[in-house]
Amino acid sequence: MAEEKEAARWRIIADLLRNDVLEDHYQPGQALPGEAFLASEYATSRPTIRKAIAQLAGEGLLTVAHGRGTFVRPTPDRRLILTGWPDHEDLLNPAYDPAKQGWEHVTVPSEAERAQSKVTPNSALFMTAEGSRADILAVRRGTMVVYRYAYWQHTKTRARIHLSSYVLADQVATIRGEGSGREIESHVEPEDYYAHLERQHGPLRWTTSVHARMPYGETYEDLGMEPIGTPLLVVRRVMLSQHGRPLEFTEIEAPGDRFEAASVSDHHTAEPGGLAALRV
Repeated sequence: MAEEKEAARWRIIADLLRNDVLEDHYQPGQALPGEAFLASEYATSRPTIRKAIAQLAGEGLLTVAHGRGTFVRPTPDRRLILTGWPDHEDLLNPAYDPAKQGWEHVTVPSEAERAQSKVTPNSALFMTAEGSRADILAVRRGTMVVYRYAYWQHTKTRARIHLSSYVLADQVATIRGEGSGREIESHVEPEDYYAHLERQHGPLRWTTSVHARMPYGETYEDLGMEPIGTPLLVVRRVMLSQHGRPLEFTEIEAPGDRFEAASVSDHHTAEPGGLAALRV
C-alpha cells in the first residue's frame, strides 16, 4: 500500500507542478525551487520529486541542467511551413537558392559520417530503398533510388531543418545487373529531375502529409534540439504521376517546438504576418 501511495504521489505532484508552469506561477526561464525545498513543501521524498520533475521534462515543460537546477523551458516563437503551395520546386536542386526565403546551408555534426558514404549536401547518391521509404514509393525493398539531402538554418532564428529526397532511380538512370555487380548510368542531372519527370509522367500531382515522432540517432544534435521532450515535425510531400504512381518524395524534418505546418488555403499571402519560414 505504501508503494502504491508513493507511486500515486509523484503523479499528483507532477500535476500540481504542471499546473503552476502552465498558469505562469513559474515564468519561462525561471528556476524551480530545489529538490529539498519541494520535498518539504509536498511532504514527500526527494526521489519522488525527482520522478515528477523527470515527467515534466519529458513533456517539454522543464529543462534539467545538471549542477545548475531545473528551469521552466521557454517556448520559442514558431515559424510556419506552408504546405500545398502551387509552385512545387525541387528544394534539393543544386540550383535552388534557399536564401530567397531567408535560409542558408549549414554543416551539421554528422557530416563526417555521411562523407564516409561518399554523399555530400545536394549530391545524388544511388542506394536501395528499405523499410518505410520503399512503402512510400510503393516498391519492393531493394529497389534503387536516388538520395539527396541538405540542412538549412534560418538566418533570423537560427533554427535548423533537414531536407531529404528520394527519386526512383529507374526514372533518371539506366540500371543493369543486380547486387554488387549492378551498373548504373545516369542520364538526367539532379537539377533536371523534376522537369524530366514532368515530361515523362505529367501532369504531376502532389500529396502532402504531416506527422510527428520522437527523434533518434544524431537528430537532436544535428538540428540543435533540446535532448528531452521535443518531438520532430515531419512534413512529407509525395510526387505522383498522372496515373497516381509515386515517383519521388521529399521530407522536411524540423524541431516540433520551433515550427508548425499550415495549409496555403489558410494563408493567402506569401508572408502571412511575416511568419512563413518555407513554402512547399
